[in-house]
Amino acid sequence: MPRPATPLPPEWMTYGFRVHEAHLRGIPPGRMSGRDLMRPFNEVRMADAPRGPRELALAYALRQAPDQVMSHTTALLLWGAPLPRRIEQQRALHVSSIGPARPRTNHTIPHRLYPHRTPVTMLGDLHITTPAVSWVMSAPLLALDELIAAGDYLVTGTHPFDGSPPLTTIEELAATVAARPGDRGIRRAREALDLVRYGPLSSRETGARLMFIRAGLPEPALNYTRQHPTGAGPVAMLDLAYPEFREAIEYESLLHLSPEKFRRDIRKVQELAAIGWETHRLTADDVDARLRTPASRAAVARIRASLRSRGWRPDR
Repeated sequence: MPRPATPLPPEWMTYGFRVHEAHLRGIPPGRMSGRDLMRPFNEVRMADAPRGPRELALAYALRQAPDQVMSHTTALLLWGAPLPRRIEQQRALHVSSIGPARPRTNHTIPHRLYPHRTPVTMLGDLHITTPAVSWVMSAPLLALDELIAAGDYLVTGTHPFDGSPPLTTIEELAATVAARPGDRGIRRAREALDLVRYGPLSSRETGARLMFIRAGLPEPALNYTRQHPTGAGPVAMLDLAYPEFREAIEYESLLHLSPEKFRRDIRKVQELAAIGWETHRLTADDVDARLRTPASRAAVARIRASLRSRGWRPDR
């Protein structure tokens, strides 16, 4: 009968560990070759295969040299920015060196940085480029609208909802773009910067805003809090709004299918109607920032007609 494998500390089963640390704890060297352990990097073992860049980055942190930092889209993802699925599922990390040599190991995309113009900070145990620098570095790796959505997140976070400070500001993004004129993708970063806004709480809200602008509609207010005319307090926070014309646009994700949120959404529409507001409810089918789908063009047509009926004129 095979001898049972030497048990490992419970915390190692979740976060991984260094082979050297296992040796210091007296765990037999042969245990490191067990079939139940993954080898994401040299000298690192994990009980489960990393499910994505976040888990892979935590494993890399166990062997990260002092002059190495997470950067580019890997850093953006770790900062929490909404990124396309191809990035979220990528099995390699962007790791940059601020020293003389690029990092070279499995599952990494190596880069070299100039330390005098690359601010670095800490995110937990990870050395990482700052949010603004990470955004500019990611410009050649993302499509324009993807970069705008990431920028919206960095300058907004959850602040409209809970008051938590965002990770950076539009001014800081602008200063970083200006300080890196020779970077790859800098033209895309400049173009995206002109369209980054404080306010959206999701990439779909960013997409809806871009869709309206590109269709020639006025730029909407983002996560606008409508106060009751009597001064009785707020009626609702609206995803997008045209306050002058009492028009509200709500993006309905699958998160709104719970019974509690469904009832709350109905009450919101009723309360807005009671004070003269029109509400348009959009789903994922209705939002295409480039207006390439019939549903997105139909949604814009409905909102345009409603705005015109309430006094908006394109030439104003």
